[in-house]
Amino acid sequence: MTASTCRCAAIPTPCALRPSKNRGCAATLDEVSTRQPWNINIHYNALVDAEVPPSTQRVLDVGCGDGFLAARLVQRIPQVAALDIDGGVLQRAQTRFAGAPIHWMQGDVMTVELPTFDAVVSNAAFHHIDDTKAALARLCALVSPGGTLAVVTFVRVSLRELWWHLPSWIACTMVNRVRGKWDHTAPIKWPPPDTFSQLRSNVRTVLPEARVRRLLYGRVLITWRAPV
Repeated sequence: MTASTCRCAAIPTPCALRPSKNRGCAATLDEVSTRQPWNINIHYNALVDAEVPPSTQRVLDVGCGDGFLAARLVQRIPQVAALDIDGGVLQRAQTRFAGAPIHWMQGDVMTVELPTFDAVVSNAAFHHIDDTKAALARLCALVSPGGTLAVVTFVRVSLRELWWHLPSWIACTMVNRVRGKWDHTAPIKWPPPDTFSQLRSNVRTVLPEARVRRLLYGRVLITWRAPV
């Protein structure tokens, strides 16, 4: 992956993280959250948020896309950095959440220079990186000692796991019809590189202490706590 040039001067360089000053935007973000679009990716932002400890001071959202997860996290975390390789979707996210003290950054997480964070999170973006083991190693290297890694991602359909994929597909179809699906503006990458079994094996190789859990709507949650 390569990062294109971003024309948005408001997006700082990855290392230019500074304390958030505009903490008065919480009410505005609350209003946005009550009116925001809905899809299954946005639905799982709450799950990712719940994995981030209350004591967290600095968090990195990898593959932030349209910015909903970062906007949720910044309501309670002093420093939120949102990274995406796509300049267009990043600009739209920054425009949507213009009042939020989020540090928007364009770049490839695999190559860009970054500090460490108390928590590194990602929702519906991890599968864009084909080398799963390298991606896991990179993300865990960005987590400070005692910090948290929380990733919700997709897996490739396999006949061996059809017992899970089929009910998930039915559940997705039903909830999208009932709730109404908002189509995100981020680039789509399909199929994912790994089946569930392959992903679990890769996680166990790189992060033996990590947990890998199937989710209802065809996603997978990876969680890991860095040793102190």
